[in-house]
Amino acid sequence: MYEVLSKLYYKDLEKYRTEYEKRINSYGTYKLPFQIKPYNYNEEYTCFYVNHPELDLLHEQILKQSRLIQSMIDKLPSIAINQYIKSKLVDELLSTNEIEGVRSTKAEMETVIEIVVKKDIPKKRVRHLSLTNTYFNLLSEVKTAIESIEEIRDIYDRLVKEEIKNEDELDGELFRKEAVDVVTSSGKTVHRGVAPETSIQKHLKNLISFLNNDSFPMLYKIAIAHYYFGYIHPFYDGNGRTSRYISSMYLIDELDKLTAITLSYSTNKSKQFYYDAFTISNDPKNKGELTYFCEVFFQIIHNAQNDILQDLSEKKGKMERLFELIKTLEGLNNIEKDILFVLGQHFIFGIEGTAMSKKELENGLDLTDYVIRKELKALEKKQYIKIVKQRPIEVAISGVLEDYLK
Repeated sequence: MYEVLSKLYYKDLEKYRTEYEKRINSYGTYKLPFQIKPYNYNEEYTCFYVNHPELDLLHEQILKQSRLIQSMIDKLPSIAINQYIKSKLVDELLSTNEIEGVRSTKAEMETVIEIVVKKDIPKKRVRHLSLTNTYFNLLSEVKTAIESIEEIRDIYDRLVKEEIKNEDELDGELFRKEAVDVVTSSGKTVHRGVAPETSIQKHLKNLISFLNNDSFPMLYKIAIAHYYFGYIHPFYDGNGRTSRYISSMYLIDELDKLTAITLSYSTNKSKQFYYDAFTISNDPKNKGELTYFCEVFFQIIHNAQNDILQDLSEKKGKMERLFELIKTLEGLNNIEKDILFVLGQHFIFGIEGTAMSKKELENGLDLTDYVIRKELKALEKKQYIKIVKQRPIEVAISGVLEDYLK
């Protein structure tokens, strides 16, 4: 079993020294193009990671599972996957805020997602609107690589600026001007971010160059860049949310969309594991080794994929049962059956407890307003659907269908 150096240090000092020399000089070691200086320590270390067999296998499993997820996505109707993405985004946005102690509710996120989907222009300020827009843009943008430090500042502005307290507003040219410490809940300082701002800019340029360099496997680059961004800590607040978004940007190119937009959700489920990985990697006794951080980051992604595969498999089974049930219902025309199948997909894959708008039905089935209204009225009379809202009209399955799918 691969063990972190800081643990070996306390077990056997001589073995610790031998093991470090073995690792830093191994053929399987990748020396990285940057250095770190642990808090309250004078020595600077060149970062490296060791591609040991267990880590390599985990990397391979992630790539395989991503292909499996994509294969399942490709077999789903577009309505089902679009509804599923919306539900996953609610979890992701709530999680990225919760990790950093930012208050947000599921109802808030559901509301703002509907505003973004419908492209409404709200009459008053809506919390998390910029954050939600930014994540939705991630799903449709062609360009997902960062090329300048100005782009990092732009991501920060779009993601978190509206939630930043006055005392944490940026005071430098692009980033923070003053020093900042990372402290535990007990008030102990465990890390000090890079300073001054000229040094922050230099480190971030190095990070961008590393991310866009072809000399290392992409998943390793994403994991290491995630750590390095946290080490630089370019903002007074909002570093974690910005870093996770940047990681998702690159994951969406390397893996599938669902894996990319569940990074924060999976991280939140293993929050202490995640935080400990930073602490361990910053420990001077680890001498700049980032193998353990890669392992933790990969495991978080792998766990996210396991959850997605299990969830998709269950929902796919429900959808197949729904299809078979609708075929057995008597006294329905083909349009009514199509409407029930679409509403059933929304129930299975969409945000729990929400209804589907008449407009979505029109678009999904390519039917006119007149036809949709007529068929909805007939289905309501037969107690297969319920009208949840009148203006605008929103509907959901009810009766035997709802009971069957619970």
